[in-house]
Amino acid sequence: MSDYDFLSIICAAEVAGELDDSTSHAAKTTRKYWVHPLNQKRDEEDLFENFYSSIRKYPNKFFEYYRMSITSFDELLETMRPHLTKQHTNMRNPICVDQRLTITIR
Repeated sequence: MSDYDFLSIICAAEVAGELDDSTSHAAKTTRKYWVHPLNQKRDEEDLFENFYSSIRKYPNKFFEYYRMSITSFDELLETMRPHLTKQHTNMRNPICVDQRLTITIR
């Protein structure tokens, strides 16, 4: 294959739009939601907070769920807190650090 043939193929692919950046489509689309409706009432319903406070009352169940003791979880939480803490914004409240760590572990 000559350089000319290769260049012809590249030009044809460019004209057909085959060489467009794959991220350009994502950049052109807009978000449908800033916060999905499933998550809008997350703070009001306190489902995680109810679960978390309840399971901490039962060390054996806590260990079954997290595969570590409450003490180990708390130590890990304090170590990771600076890395997992997110900023509050006008658009939404961040997921609490306890919940972020729980999601990561599970």
